[in-house]
Amino acid sequence: MKPLNLIALLLFIASTVWVLTLGETTVRSIQKTFYSVISPFIRGGATLETTAAEFIQEAEHSKIWEERYKLAKADLDQTRMEIAHLRKIEIENAELNKALSFKQNEPFQVLPAKIIRRQPSTWWQTVTINLGENNNIGVQLPVLSAEGLVGKIDTTSPNTSTVLLLTDESCQVSAKIDGTPEVGILSGIRGRTGESPLLRLNYLSKGASIEPGMMVYTTGRGGLFPEGILLGTIESYESGPLSGEALVKPAVDFKTLKIVFVKHTNPLDSPRLPEK
Repeated sequence: MKPLNLIALLLFIASTVWVLTLGETTVRSIQKTFYSVISPFIRGGATLETTAAEFIQEAEHSKIWEERYKLAKADLDQTRMEIAHLRKIEIENAELNKALSFKQNEPFQVLPAKIIRRQPSTWWQTVTINLGENNNIGVQLPVLSAEGLVGKIDTTSPNTSTVLLLTDESCQVSAKIDGTPEVGILSGIRGRTGESPLLRLNYLSKGASIEPGMMVYTTGRGGLFPEGILLGTIESYESGPLSGEALVKPAVDFKTLKIVFVKHTNPLDSPRLPEK
């Protein structure tokens, strides 16, 4: 046996013998002193154990709620995607129904077409549609939408055509203001940008009685555009030294335009409305 172990054993035996030789009162006093010394540690250990248990329980509870939150968020994101898709389909169906109604109600023959290309640099000048020479489409044919005049065919290829928009300054239309004798030339405005570019109606009478909100239609003069097609509404009127000029808000929303109709007198075929 090692010396240190022997010494410890002898001390333990001596302490035991010493305690056994003490009186009952002395032993209780020693016990009381011992418990009073270690009781704070016992209470502290119990408190620490309780706190640790509560912490572990709270952590497990938080983990459960975190998993529930992730599942709920995933369901919400999926629902939002489905709602957005349904709204898109609803809008497309409304547009197609509107276009179909327009095609059926027009007094002249039209071919429906879908806008397939649009350049940011010429957003308010031209668009490309999915009809061309193979559909008997030629230049200068009027292009319309359910809202009003869009423009005219500018160039063609076998399967596509470029439409010169009404918002381009080179697309000029003979126009009249409803409820007045006023007739002028309507065209786009060079360099005009924004959410919805305005049109300029020139050569009106000086001091004419023109008010905002009045409707502007095609006159049919020149034989290019049919009479009575809506062009837009008057935004403002200004009388000049020799003539008057008005700004016109287009009837067509050129920013969101998707489906158009090409006026035709003798189409080779009559395709269906563009598919989604």
